[in-house]
Amino acid sequence: MLETIRKKLSSAGLEAYIISYGNRFIGQDVLPQEHKLSAVCGFTGSAGAAVITQNKAFLLVDGRYELQASLQVNTEQFTIVPAIPSLLSVCSLLKDENITKIGCDFWNYSIAEINFIKKRFKDIELEDAGNWIAEAEHQDVCIFSRDIKYCGMTREDKCKLVARFLQEQQADYFLFTSSDSVSWLLNIYAKDLPYSPVVRAYALVDIDGNFRLFGNKLKAEFTTESFDDLRQFFENCGSKKILYAANSTPEKIKHFINEETKFYARDDMCQILKAEKNQTELNGMIKAHIRDGVALVKLLNWLEKNPQQTELSVVAKLHDLRAEQKDFFSESFATIAGFADNGAIVHYQPTEQTNKSLQNGNILLLDSGGQYFDGTTDITRTISIGNPDAKIIRDFTYVLKAHIALASARFPLNTGGTKLDAIARAPLWQHCIDYKHGTGHGVSCFGNVHEGPISISIAGSNYPFKENMVTSIEPGIYVNKQYGIRIENLYYTSKVEDNPDYLEFKCLTVVPIDKHLIDKYLLSGGEQQWLNNYHKYVYDCLSAYVNEDERKWLEKACSPL
Repeated sequence: MLETIRKKLSSAGLEAYIISYGNRFIGQDVLPQEHKLSAVCGFTGSAGAAVITQNKAFLLVDGRYELQASLQVNTEQFTIVPAIPSLLSVCSLLKDENITKIGCDFWNYSIAEINFIKKRFKDIELEDAGNWIAEAEHQDVCIFSRDIKYCGMTREDKCKLVARFLQEQQADYFLFTSSDSVSWLLNIYAKDLPYSPVVRAYALVDIDGNFRLFGNKLKAEFTTESFDDLRQFFENCGSKKILYAANSTPEKIKHFINEETKFYARDDMCQILKAEKNQTELNGMIKAHIRDGVALVKLLNWLEKNPQQTELSVVAKLHDLRAEQKDFFSESFATIAGFADNGAIVHYQPTEQTNKSLQNGNILLLDSGGQYFDGTTDITRTISIGNPDAKIIRDFTYVLKAHIALASARFPLNTGGTKLDAIARAPLWQHCIDYKHGTGHGVSCFGNVHEGPISISIAGSNYPFKENMVTSIEPGIYVNKQYGIRIENLYYTSKVEDNPDYLEFKCLTVVPIDKHLIDKYLLSGGEQQWLNNYHKYVYDCLSAYVNEDERKWLEKACSPL
């Protein structure tokens, strides 16, 4: 494939071509057959960018995927570059290589990103070269509506909120191009993606609250239109004023707009609205996490009694236990089950070729989640197999201290995620330890397991935290070729009872933390109390929903330190 791309470079008069992970649904999941990076170099991670020149090839991946990329990619053909795989990083790399005439697919990059690059690199010529990687044939997308008992608001009421905003802005339309926004706005979902139920489509809402839905091969109870219809709308809409979200609308859309149309950037209001869960959504998240906790307790009890397992057998058993729960839809992402050194690969997923047997003396990192009609879950537990050594126990306890530090924090309303990130890292920094991923991400209520605009990360969004937002807290330690440790719970933000100008975290996840891996003498009295309170809460939530054998296991797992 590299030879084919290089021939195209010559015929197009370009010096380099950029290949992104994504497509016209910026920031959304892709199907395996749509994974362009996998097709080009074998890398299967969910974030990355490849750059092909006449003489070199580069793969940019962030810290989560450095080790995975080194195992999957032919490093004689590709140089792996540890960097956030943004267009900024790619263009910085190419500038250092003295390459200025660059092609990419303008469907894959947002208007905001292209504008930034053009301002930042005056000497770079960035051209829309289209997609050079063969696309899989699109299949029908069967859309279903989510019941009001799960979402709390009708699509009509949500569209009225958009209409009211349009009236305030004296605009005619709002174009929504983010799939999770479209699904939340219209209460529509689909099964074409393996882990996210969102509908990959665009929505256009007018000043009267009417909507039009555009996408490929959509099948719904209402009329849908194609992307060609959207192009025709833009070509013929005259002097209408259209609002759009610059961070999620592809640069390609600008090429459809006629000169009369007024095209103005505004924040995607659905991203903001859906981040603050309504009471129905929050209640659903709580209930979904209890059912998910039941599945995990059944798994942990089973694994303790049947330790002769493999990574893949654990994945299969957990799927079956989740599928037994009410309102289960799918996993929320591919389960990460990494035993021993596989756990050091942050986003490792077992295959028949890499599948390890669980053996005494190490740990299993199990990161998984479920999509339920009333909520989305995401949990990581590090599980002792036999009797791990003192170093593993020490590192696990350090991670627990980091988790507790942020989970127990109080902070002013509207605090950004970058400030919160430092609270979790500080206990690890004391021992000169860090981790190469974010501390937390927003989570949808039946949607994307990673949801903006909130993020807890050094390099993440500084969007202000408000009440009823759901985030993960997931610090970790990874020792290459030995083991990986992560402790992840989901929390929602709640106003402090006696001071509504401050927020605190309320826990959603209800699954025991492995006490076999804790050195209680490294925990302060307050940290021990936090853990004991958490385990009491877990037991109170779950004990009525498990059988007698499982209840006994749960009682022991949740007993005080």
